[in-house]
This record gives sequence, C-alpha cells and structure tokens, in this order.
Amino acid sequence: MAEGPEKRGAWLLKLFQPHRSVLWGGLLATLVCSIAASFVPYWSGRAVHGLEARDWTGVHRDLGWMLAFTAAAGLGRYFMRNVLIGLSRAIEKEQREGLYAYLLSRPFAFYERNRVGDLMTRMGDDISTVRMATGPGVMSFLQTVSILPVTLGLMFATSWKLTLAVMLPFSLLTLGFYTLGKFSHAIQQKLQLAFSALSSYSHETISGQKVVQAFSLEGQRVEKFHELSTTHARLAMTQTVLFGAYAPIAMFIGGAAALVLVAYGGDLVVKHRIDLGDLVAFTGYLAALAWPVMSLGWAANLFQRAKAGQARLDQILDPLDRPLPPSEPIQIASDPVTLKAEGLVHRFPSGRGVGPVDLDLPAGGSLALVGGIGSGKTVLLQLLAGLREPQRGWLEVEGARLDEDSLRRHWAGLGWVPQEAFLFSDSLRANLAMGRPDATDEEIWEIAKVVCLDELIHRLPGGLDTVVGERGVILSGGERQRTALARALLRKPRLLLLDDCLSAVDAETESRILDNLKAFLGATTLVLATHRIFVAELCERVLVLEEGQAAQLGTPEDLESQPGRYARLKKLQSLERELVQGA
Repeated sequence: MAEGPEKRGAWLLKLFQPHRSVLWGGLLATLVCSIAASFVPYWSGRAVHGLEARDWTGVHRDLGWMLAFTAAAGLGRYFMRNVLIGLSRAIEKEQREGLYAYLLSRPFAFYERNRVGDLMTRMGDDISTVRMATGPGVMSFLQTVSILPVTLGLMFATSWKLTLAVMLPFSLLTLGFYTLGKFSHAIQQKLQLAFSALSSYSHETISGQKVVQAFSLEGQRVEKFHELSTTHARLAMTQTVLFGAYAPIAMFIGGAAALVLVAYGGDLVVKHRIDLGDLVAFTGYLAALAWPVMSLGWAANLFQRAKAGQARLDQILDPLDRPLPPSEPIQIASDPVTLKAEGLVHRFPSGRGVGPVDLDLPAGGSLALVGGIGSGKTVLLQLLAGLREPQRGWLEVEGARLDEDSLRRHWAGLGWVPQEAFLFSDSLRANLAMGRPDATDEEIWEIAKVVCLDELIHRLPGGLDTVVGERGVILSGGERQRTALARALLRKPRLLLLDDCLSAVDAETESRILDNLKAFLGATTLVLATHRIFVAELCERVLVLEEGQAAQLGTPEDLESQPGRYARLKKLQSLERELVQGA
C-alpha cells in the first residue's frame, strides 16, 4: 500500500517536534529573504520606468529601495542559513547521542544479531543523510514555497498572459522530479545496504588481520572487498547519474522559460502591451525563481536519501529486546551473595545452550563448571551474570528474583571475566581501575601481585601509564587475561564469575595465581568455568555439564571416585601433567 501524504513526512515532522520554535524562526527568516528578493526585480523595473521618463529623482528613489530590499534579502538569507543549518546540526547531535546511548542500553543478544560495521554505518552515514535533509533540504524547500507566491503575485499583477506563458515550462518539472525521486529512493536503499556490507566486511578483516596474514588470505579478502566495493561503486554511480539529472532538467526548463520570455515578452513590448521596465522586472523575477526551482530537485533527492536512512535507523531503534535499566550509583554491602536457580533454561534455535539446571550456592561458596566445548558453561555464566534472560526457570540473588529492577544492583557487586579479555585503548592503569576509578596505586599493585602481573608492569616502559593499544594489542593473550582478572578482583566483588580466564596462561603462572586466589575464597561467591580439572579443584563443588545439562554435581573428591566424565578428565590431565613434568 502506498503511503499517504501525511505519513510520508511523518518521520521529518517527528525530528522537528522538539525544535518547533527554532523552526518557526528559520521560517520567518526565510520569508524575509524570499519577500525581499522578490521585490528587488520590482524596483529594478520601476527604475527602468524612471529612466524612460527621465525622472532622475524617481530613479534615485527606486534604486535606493532596490538596494534596501537587496540588503534585507541578504540579511534574511544569513539568518535563514544560520538557524536552519544550525538546527540540522542540533538534530544530528541528538540523533548520534541518542543512538549511542541506545546501543549501550541494548542487551547481550542484540549484538549477536547485528554487526558492528553495520551499526557504525548507521551511526555515521545514515545520520549524515538525515542531517542534509533537515538542513539544506528543508531550507531549499522553504525558500521555494515562500518565494513562489510572492513572485508569482507580482508577475500576475504585471501581466498574467506573460506569467502563464513563462510558467508553462516549469509545470513539466513536477513530473520529472517525481520520476527521478522514485528511482532515487530505491537506489539509495540498495546503496546504504551495500555500504553497510562493505563497512562490516572491512571491520571484520581489519579486526582479524592476524588470522588473515597467518593463513595468507590477503588475496581472497581483497578479491571479496573488490566485489563489494564494485557493487557499492555501481550503485553510487547510478545514484550520481540520477542526482546529476536534476540540474540539467531544471536548467533546460529555465532556458525554455527564458526563451518564452524573450520571444513572447519582446512581442508584447513591441505591441506596447507592456513596457520595457516590465520586461526587465520579469527577467529579474525569472532569475529569482531559477535557483529555488532548480534546488527543489536537489532537495527532493536529499529527502529521498534521508527517508531511506531514517528507515534504517528506525529498524535499529525498534526494540526487540528488553532495554537495560538505567545506570545510577548504587551503594551495596560487601558481603558475598547467595545464588539459587531452578529449572534455568536458555537454548538457541540450533538446540545448543544450557538447561534445565538447578543451583544452590551459599554466600562465600565456590562452584566450578566443567564440561567439553559447547557444553553450556559460558551460557550458564552469562545467565548468572544477568547478561542473558532465561527462557524458562528463575534465578534468585540474595533470596530475590533477578529481574529488570534488580539487575543494576546485581551488576554493582559483580566481577565478570569473560573468555576473551577485552581491553580498551588506554593506559594499563585505566584498564585495571575501570571498575573502581577511585582505586589507589597501592591497591592496584596489590591486585597485580595476586595475578602475577607486577613483573610485567615493571618491564613496561611507562609502567602503569603504558598505553596498551586497541584491544590491548601490545600484551600477549595471557597478559590480557590476567589484566581482566585483576580488573574484576579490584572491584572486591560479591560475586566473581570467571569464564576459563586462565586458558592462555602457562601452567607455572596459573598455579601461582590459583594459590593466590585461595585468599579470596569465602570473601566472594565464586563460579568459574574451566576445562582444566586442576583449576576446578580450587572450588568446593563441581558441576559437570554435558550438552547443557547437569551430568554430575559434588565435591572434587567425590566426583574423582565416581565413574563419569570428571574422573576420566582427571586421569587424562594427570597423565598429561606427568608426561610434561617428565619431559
């Protein structure tokens, strides 16, 4: 079904709704500019009348009015551009900040469905297209619709026959602009999708450049990039051709109108139906109308682009998931929390995931999650962290159900170390103290010793002030993991969730860290996921997961004596350790 006129501009009116007073100011400046510009040809025609009659006083008076209206038009144009272009920048700022805040409020599942490159394209290119429409586009449209009535009124008052003859070619612009706009909108939608695919692929390739180089995939990735960029370039050229057609069409129509003016208007002058001053005024009227009418096509193209861009933004802003609760300072106790879960389930469409799982962990207790790849350890930790919402079952923290109202309070006491440690392009101190910006250097050094990071800090040229680069590029995998662990421990969390966070650490350093972590047992409730049995022995109890379901639950000693996966893994890893030590 085609959109009604009231719906076609609804997205634009919505953007201007908070800025109605500013928009009215811009409209007022536009009216001043248009009315003044329309009367400049009128006074030039009067001056020619005076010249013909040799009325030098009248000529001076008319030229004075002409100068005054020219100055008024220039002043109005200045305020028009200042207000309307400034308004578009304000809307652009609001949209960027709103989208940025919106993205930060999205839950974990949102980023599993959307690619980072595509989101960056929408925040950059799509918002820029909307800004062009709300600024230059709206300004050109208002200028056109405000100058037409005044100028046409003056033209009709001078000669209605010449006005109809001159404006007849302009009526053909409507059909041409409508046809071009229809094609332009369809091409713009495809162009933005192509640019999004190109940005996502570039982001993915640059982020994974180590893998690309290690597997000598440069040629393959370049070829694919060439294919995507060719598609984007072809659509961009098509859009450029359509956009470039507006000016020639408008110039051709303007030339046809000028031809009619000279031919028919000159004939009227010769027959003394209008005088030379009226013809000069008509020439000025036509010149005053030329740019607004020509820019109308340019504005129509901007609106078509912006409409496609706003549609893509609305797709992102359409919430499919519950938003995260707002961030606010929370004062909580330092005691460890209790965890209790019953029938906890979260499964993906493929069937993989976790559940049903029952847990009952006392305050200060420790639990290790052990299982093979894809057994559901990470998903279960994400459920306990509140990053995922269970599809069935419930989770209690300190005897209260974990829901939207209690989520921020839960996070305030949480120490979370994911499987892949993420560091920001900032100093090592800033990355360590991210969860506690008020931490002192003494506290940072104390935690650094716990995770065996103090020796590394001494070796770095800037110590704690060393910038670690994007994603911590100057650090090894094990060093990034230890930094992330220290960041969580520095918060003094009530609940500590570790997702195989020592997988990239050598056995000797791992053993030292595990010994140091024993001092934290009892002061925090600990749940860790690991595939190493010797790490799991740090905890009081062990939950063995197989295909997302609980296969075994008990103390490490009890499970070692029982037939099952835990006992098998214990024997295999014990043999592996003996072979390594023997070697």
